[in-house]
Amino acid sequence: MTQIQIIGHKNPDTDCTLSAIIAADYLEKKWYTATVFIQWSLNKETQYFLETYKIPEPEIQTKLNPEIDVCLVDHNESSQSIDNLSEVTVSHVIDHHKVQFTSNAPLFMRLEPLCSTASVLYKMYSDEWFIISKEIATMMLACIMSDSLLWKSPTTTQEDKEIVSQLQKISEISDLEAFAMPMFEAKSDISDLDAQDIIMSDYKIFEAGTITFWCGTVETTSPKSILERKWEILDWLKEIKEKQKLDFIMVSIVDILNEKNTTLVLDGKDSDIIELVFWCTVLENQADLWARLSRKKQIIPELTQYLSAL
Repeated sequence: MTQIQIIGHKNPDTDCTLSAIIAADYLEKKWYTATVFIQWSLNKETQYFLETYKIPEPEIQTKLNPEIDVCLVDHNESSQSIDNLSEVTVSHVIDHHKVQFTSNAPLFMRLEPLCSTASVLYKMYSDEWFIISKEIATMMLACIMSDSLLWKSPTTTQEDKEIVSQLQKISEISDLEAFAMPMFEAKSDISDLDAQDIIMSDYKIFEAGTITFWCGTVETTSPKSILERKWEILDWLKEIKEKQKLDFIMVSIVDILNEKNTTLVLDGKDSDIIELVFWCTVLENQADLWARLSRKKQIIPELTQYLSAL
């Protein structure tokens, strides 16, 4: 059997982590021997799910064995991938983001504009007529609920909803809100986190022409508890920007229940960019971006377009 290493993006979230585990199950049905890795410690939502359903946490690795093929899950941008990406052979990419990855050799690539990578994997199972176990169905359901914010995210499609309907039958989970809310509440618990941990729990680095920018998201049911620590967070944003030599940095506090985005940004050029791109006003390093809940669909495209022209 051919060995394969499966890994998601930096700062793993629920869809990234569980989709890697699901991909391992799928590839093992295709006669691979699969090993799953993550690139950093898990957020509380993902930890909650793994502990609740007694699923072992994958090992952390930021570099993979260059002698064994690699499957990238939930990402295909080099800035979000393993440190030695140029040294390994990527044989598979399973994702739901825009395409950036290039290869010198043929590979399997499946990307679809669905709300989660787990939705793509569901279709891959269906195409092969593979049986989806109750455990795998529950993981898929968690991924879709997490990425769709219980259907509130604009990335949600009708196809995602149809997939969830089928997964509910397999997982025997009828009440989606009762299933999803404990995950959201676990992610919202910041009582033991410092400001750095809060903003680094979910961020991605992007490139737009010659510009490198950092976009963080904190999804929570309790935005007030995070905004009370605004000045701590801004101090860390400044330090991160300087250390990583970034051109722009921002973090969005997304209120899951009230569907509201409050974005924190540094003074000067960064504030100017936010105001110009999103037609808003920055007051005391804080901007109201209304119901922009999706970084992928409602933040990054507009930022990339503007920054690419600089």
